[in-house]
Amino acid sequence: MLGLPPFRYLRKTALVFVLLFLCFLGHQIFVSLHDSEESEQLNMEPEKIVYSVVCRNIVSGAPFGVDSTFPERSRLHYYSLVPKSLGLPKEEPLRHIWYLGVDTLQNLPCIVSDSICFSSISPELLHSGEWSVDLVQGRKLLASRQFKVEAAGP
Repeated sequence: MLGLPPFRYLRKTALVFVLLFLCFLGHQIFVSLHDSEESEQLNMEPEKIVYSVVCRNIVSGAPFGVDSTFPERSRLHYYSLVPKSLGLPKEEPLRHIWYLGVDTLQNLPCIVSDSICFSSISPELLHSGEWSVDLVQGRKLLASRQFKVEAAGP
C-alpha cells in the first residue's frame, strides 16, 4: 500500500506557494466578511444622509433643472433635503453659504419647510467661475455642492 510521500520530499518552493495561497484565501475571506458588515451599516442609516442639489428652479417643492454647469446671470437655487432623523438642534439655524472660488458671496439662513431647506442667489451676484454652496449648522458641514458658471455668449 503506497501512502503519501513524507513532507521531506516536497520542495521548499511548493510549500511556500501553498502557504501563500492559504494566506491569500484567508485574506479574501476576512475582507469579504468585513465589507459585508460595513455595507449592512450603510444600508441601515440612509435616513442620516443629507440630499442636496443646485438647480434652476423649485417646482412644487422639488428641484427642477439640476445640473453642474449653468449660464451666467441666471437665478440659481440650492435645495437640501434634511431628514428629521438627524436630530439637529433647533437653536442654531441652517445656513447656505455661497462661494465663488474662495470668496464668500452670500451667507444666509435657508428657508425651512418640513425637512426641505432652500435658498437662492440673485442673477446680479452670479458671475462666471467655479462655485460651491455649503449647508452648515453652526460649524458643522452637512452638505456641499460644486458647480460651474459659464459666461453668456456674445
